Amino acid sequence: MLNQLVKKEQWRDFALVLFALSLILLSVLPSSAQFHAERSIDPSETVLEYGSYRLSVSSNGTPDACDVVLFGYHSRRPGRWSQLSDTVLRVVPHRRHTLIGNKPGCMFHTETFFPDLLHEPNIKVNLRPLEVGQRTDILGIHFLGNQNRLHPKSQGVAEELLKWMEENPTVNLDIIGHVNGADGHRSRSFYRKASVKRASVMIHWLEDHGIEPSRLTAKGGGADALLFPDPIYAWQHEANRRVEIEVTEY
Repeated sequence: MLNQLVKKEQWRDFALVLFALSLILLSVLPSSAQFHAERSIDPSETVLEYGSYRLSVSSNGTPDACDVVLFGYHSRRPGRWSQLSDTVLRVVPHRRHTLIGNKPGCMFHTETFFPDLLHEPNIKVNLRPLEVGQRTDILGIHFLGNQNRLHPKSQGVAEELLKWMEENPTVNLDIIGHVNGADGHRSRSFYRKASVKRASVMIHWLEDHGIEPSRLTAKGGGADALLFPDPIYAWQHEANRRVEIEVTEY
């Protein structure tokens, strides 16, 4: 019995050493090396392995290419690809991902998803040429509950929005804040003002990073445009506490 316990201890120590060595190896590899294997997968394969999803970029129904950033792809840093058009990625099915598609002259593309909740193993970036009046939710930028502060995990997505505005210097925006569902104890006016404050927080962050104030206007959507009217999960509450952008000049 004692010998069996000793052997179990030895195997456990050996497994811990292997795990530690694998973490060290990942930390010293450059990001390009970590993601290179994913790009070598044949996009034409018809049968995808579990956890594999085909990512494609199009514009007006025609294949296109853009820079892609995928938060959640790696536990410590996002995946980044330049001028990506079509590939297959292996991702963690139960982890929330935020995808950014950026091409100068096109609307900022962002979406948040859980891979295992997709109806099909396809992730599509549909680029839209910039026009006045276009709107999109900036999913991935959230606010702490009952506060006018950006969630720390929103920093990366905010930086991608900043980059998009720098690459499209003639774009002016309305930043529209949204809050989570009303609890019946506050007026619609209260929630509208709270949503304007959140829009202002986003604007101040962009201005602090070099965007001209004249390009941005704060507006509030209150609690009247919820993505999830009856949120159950924490991520649904976060999605309701968001900002939306509308192009007012281009």
